[in-house]
Amino acid sequence: MSDPTQDEPAPQKAMRPPAQGSGTGQRLDFWRPLGLFAGFLLLFAAMGYLLILELGLKRYYIALLMWTPGLAAMAALRLSGHGLSSLGWHWGPTRWHWIAYFLPPAYGLAAYGLIWSLGLGGVPNPKYIEEVAYFMALPAWPEWAMIVFSVVMIASVGMLWHFITALGEEIGWRGFLVPHLMQRVGFAHASVLSGLVWAAWHIPLIYGTSYNAGPSGLHMQMLNFTLLSVGLSFAYTYLRLKSGSLWPVTTLHAAHNVFILSIFQPMTLAYEDTRLYANEFGIVLPLVSLAVALYFWRKARAENLDGPLSPAG
Repeated sequence: MSDPTQDEPAPQKAMRPPAQGSGTGQRLDFWRPLGLFAGFLLLFAAMGYLLILELGLKRYYIALLMWTPGLAAMAALRLSGHGLSSLGWHWGPTRWHWIAYFLPPAYGLAAYGLIWSLGLGGVPNPKYIEEVAYFMALPAWPEWAMIVFSVVMIASVGMLWHFITALGEEIGWRGFLVPHLMQRVGFAHASVLSGLVWAAWHIPLIYGTSYNAGPSGLHMQMLNFTLLSVGLSFAYTYLRLKSGSLWPVTTLHAAHNVFILSIFQPMTLAYEDTRLYANEFGIVLPLVSLAVALYFWRKARAENLDGPLSPAG
């Protein structure tokens, strides 16, 4: 890994158009790692889900589950005779980390600002204030000061845990799956396919645990979550290709979990129908994510990133 204080990436393998003529060996070289990844992912995720479904959504079981895509990717590459360097371990230019970090508060503020301004949910949630006062030992502080301080703390210190857990997913989704898919398909198809896999991986969580907006309307919640996953995948794919690194997409994933799940959603006061609009399972954030997808898709096309790519040499 390169020095994270440096602004330029370490030398990396360039991306080039795939070679013309696809023989049996080339087909096996594409499908074998993909099949192994799918098999290991099902096996490892089943172990994680067994713990979660039996014992509950506990922090360490969630962390274990989030690392199953990464473990599956590394096992698949090893068994198919490929090295792990293709996963994108170098740090990448710092500017991509800043973009990744500030993107979730941008689309989160757009979504939740709409929810709050239209009266679809309230702000601030008194329960959020109570929990901040208790867990951060700020009972005598003014409400506005507690909100500002909590946001700063969660958005900085809170990133550490989320970064570690998000890394496990991103090694699999964007370290392995996206570049591998782009050996055969373009930017948009790779984004959609990886987004669908990402969403499908969450199905047992949404249907079998409290990781949802309530027990009713689960099919619509799953649809909204799938739209969100696919929409945001365009941003992830773009950052992965532009930086050549898995670390900026890990920053993006961690920042999403921090700002959406730990700040905007807990800060929102739920009314009778708020669950239909807020969170990852309501309709507003997925619609905003589609606007994000359109933006990054257009950028990818303008920057000639829309065609199939394959690792050089």
